[in-house]
Amino acid sequence: MPGPMIRVTEGDKVRIVLKNELPEATSIHWHGIPVPNAMDGVTPIPGARFTYEFTAPPAGTFMYHSHIAADKQVMVGLYAPFIVDPKTPPTNTPAVDVTWMLSEWRIGPDGQTYPAMPMAGGEPNYFTINGKSFPETAPIEVGKGQRVLANVGQFTHPMHLHGMNFKIVAYDGVPLPPEQRRATRFRSTLASWWTSSSWPTT
Repeated sequence: MPGPMIRVTEGDKVRIVLKNELPEATSIHWHGIPVPNAMDGVTPIPGARFTYEFTAPPAGTFMYHSHIAADKQVMVGLYAPFIVDPKTPPTNTPAVDVTWMLSEWRIGPDGQTYPAMPMAGGEPNYFTINGKSFPETAPIEVGKGQRVLANVGQFTHPMHLHGMNFKIVAYDGVPLPPEQRRATRFRSTLASWWTSSSWPTT
């Protein structure tokens, strides 16, 4: 987990067939993507199929996830990134483009994993990047001077890259104009080894 990335270009006609092989109902919600109401959250019962069709929105970083029993189904991996590339590629493209799906978990005193639900008092105490926690998180390997674009979600997380400067260039899947960009794109300035990881908290 998470599930497979879907990557399209803005304006593409998207057609996705969901076959529900779970023992319970499920559905897909296209988080942040404007789709017709009939194409959002439709609930196939076990063994049923449903075809989602819509037009890819303007470029951005989004996600898709289950909208049925989300506190359980999302927490067991029914979520994934949905990337919409611009129709006209930018001139200053990064050398490395990675996607991080940041997830929150709550490990109870009984050792069981529960959904993180801050509004209900269930604050997370364990975090993962693409379903892994350090030291199992995958490294980002770049050359000195290369530019890197890192996409992240779901909740708000403070992020720190040891020894690297970086800038926020998009927010909630929407690119920011230059004057609003704050000093997650970063440039490799040193030929060395640095870490960025998620870890349990107390």
